[in-house]
Amino acid sequence: MLTKTFTQDLEYLRKKFQAPVFEKGSGLDYETLKKRVLDSISDMEGLPHPVIKAKAFELIARNVQIEVSSHDWFPSFGCWNRKDRPMAGLLRKFSEKTAALLTKNGLWENLNTSGSSAIWVDFDHSVPDWDMILKFGFPGLRENARSWRCRHEAGGAMTPEQAAYFDGIDITYAAILELLDRFHAYALQHSAGKPRLIAVAAALKALHDGPPQTFYQVLLTIYLFFMFSEHIDYLQVRSLGNLDNLLLPWFEQELEKQSASEAEMRERLDYFLMQWGAIDNYWGHPFYLGGTDEQGCSRINRLSFIILEEFEKLQITSPKIQLKIARNTPDEFLDAALKMIRRSNSSLVFVGEESIARAMTSLGMTEADARTCDIRGCYEFAARGRHNENDTGCAYLNMLKPLELVFNNGIDPKTKLHIGPKTGLPEELQSFDDFYRAYILQLSHIIEADISVCNEFECFLNQLNPANVFSAAVQNSLLTAKDAFHDGCFYNNTTLLNAGFASTVDALCAVREMVYLKKEVTLAGFKEILDANWSNHEKFRLKILKDCPHYGNGNPVADHYAGMLGRFLSTKINGRPNSRGGLWKASIHSARQFIELGKKTGATPDGRFAGEEMSKNSSPVMGMDRSGVTALIRSAAVLDAGDFPADLPLDVMLHPTAVEGEEGLTAWRRLIREYLLKGLAIHFNVFTAETLREAQKNPDKYAGLQIRVCGWNVHFVKMAPEEQEMYIRRAENLAP
Repeated sequence: MLTKTFTQDLEYLRKKFQAPVFEKGSGLDYETLKKRVLDSISDMEGLPHPVIKAKAFELIARNVQIEVSSHDWFPSFGCWNRKDRPMAGLLRKFSEKTAALLTKNGLWENLNTSGSSAIWVDFDHSVPDWDMILKFGFPGLRENARSWRCRHEAGGAMTPEQAAYFDGIDITYAAILELLDRFHAYALQHSAGKPRLIAVAAALKALHDGPPQTFYQVLLTIYLFFMFSEHIDYLQVRSLGNLDNLLLPWFEQELEKQSASEAEMRERLDYFLMQWGAIDNYWGHPFYLGGTDEQGCSRINRLSFIILEEFEKLQITSPKIQLKIARNTPDEFLDAALKMIRRSNSSLVFVGEESIARAMTSLGMTEADARTCDIRGCYEFAARGRHNENDTGCAYLNMLKPLELVFNNGIDPKTKLHIGPKTGLPEELQSFDDFYRAYILQLSHIIEADISVCNEFECFLNQLNPANVFSAAVQNSLLTAKDAFHDGCFYNNTTLLNAGFASTVDALCAVREMVYLKKEVTLAGFKEILDANWSNHEKFRLKILKDCPHYGNGNPVADHYAGMLGRFLSTKINGRPNSRGGLWKASIHSARQFIELGKKTGATPDGRFAGEEMSKNSSPVMGMDRSGVTALIRSAAVLDAGDFPADLPLDVMLHPTAVEGEEGLTAWRRLIREYLLKGLAIHFNVFTAETLREAQKNPDKYAGLQIRVCGWNVHFVKMAPEEQEMYIRRAENLAP
């Protein structure tokens, strides 16, 4: 059967990337394959890294186990486990070779060990030009790269590095075509009496020979490129693109020709979405909907609604959906998304097009760059097409760590590492101005260290992990003959993210209030309390939680310091040159580092215990926004999108009664529209503390309950108990 089979195939799909079984004759078992890749390195000593990696790709493509199943429309790869990819050993060898060239490894290690920052080499934010991929197809991408090589050779300026760049692409794409041949042959070999396998084989043959021609072939192309890049070439494809608009021409063409019905295409879409539901990466995999055309009209279309409907039906946490919202976005579409969230499907984030334009043009990008930009990752955005942009996010700044350093005169109290400058003993900081100045000096020192470390290792991105699959799908990379993930995009930028922004605001307010205004404790005395992790000082801690100003409540004092900190970060980071011909961008985005860096941070003046999580994104400390959502938005609005051109997300938790009925829906929609005039991204959790407590007691009953963690969703019952408690704590303070 070709249609109406999704339900009966669901069990296969769920196991596809969790417990797959491959025919032994379809390729090498996984451990043997990984060993073969490592063993091959010795035979390629002295070759350029792009060529070594391309030959490893070729080895994997020729030998990986495969399957084309009658229970699926998308083939299976034996390199299905993203946490254990066959290219990993080779890239470790590249990294070891490069490490010998770095001078700042000691500083890097100290920053990470102390929890002052979390720094790593980031290969997780590439997005190809999907329009280019669908125009050329896999053989066309190879031929296009060859034509660019000829142009460079004709110009007489081909360097050995450029030759290696083109060799890497050519070998890789030849291997991709071989692998498509293998899939095609496998499907035909197993097709007896199975019409679906015949249909899949025909599609694979078509993609081997040219660009996609049907709705299904477009979906298959996107899936295959993702697998080739992310699971074999070890470079993440951080967006599946503007899916409603990418698919729309083929959707309309099929309906017009009556070559496929809407029901058939909906089912193909279900199988497509379920690939990422089955992969089930913790952080989810994104695509985005909507946008604005050149005439200023919304690009929301019929397919936008269909995708939302099919996605909700699956009840999965990945992929996740980003919605471009502007003044022109139809209320009907916004309402459809909000109703999904009311029904506990919160894998949605709303991103503001006007604010994106303000953020991107603040760095010299064009309004057209902003209008057509990709949304990628969690809520990040970047120019695409002719002026494509590749951003890395390689450093997370711990906003609370400088407070520890102020109290300890530049020494991290847990590791005893000398991280920051000497800004004076606590008793020497006579005024809050002295304290704040010391904090800014410590913060500034860590920012400088982060940028210094990252600029050094980012010089070697093209040697650490040559982007052979990605580069062929970026026109500017081919034009310049430079690796697209290193410096071959039109914009090659680096982001400095942070964790604990609101926690820091609250901590500064607590020091100001308790030490310098009310004089209830000396700064030295406060240090002793923090060193003891609040032991025997619970009343004082509760007083701070109850009486001190807290960000997220429209409090003018807290909001004043939030604005000050935001402006400092913007001025300190934005526009600084990185080492790839691009610049640095500031972000208030925490990912999981609000938890991980929290584990490395001692007790802090805001009432937080040692090791506890910090605030995330531009959101208040969990449970501290007690004055309602209007006050929360008022606080968040002190931070402007133009100051954070990487991203500025806000997490909002709402009581179900606040958004029930048509009146609640209208108010909710208005809140989003008003916030996105200044803010960049907003997403929601809607539930009660009672519901979460009930889910803890009866996890089977609430298996589908989703929690929006940061830029992704997880099922609440799968969260660690301490993480569950943080959401319950915040829900307990919600006003109905």
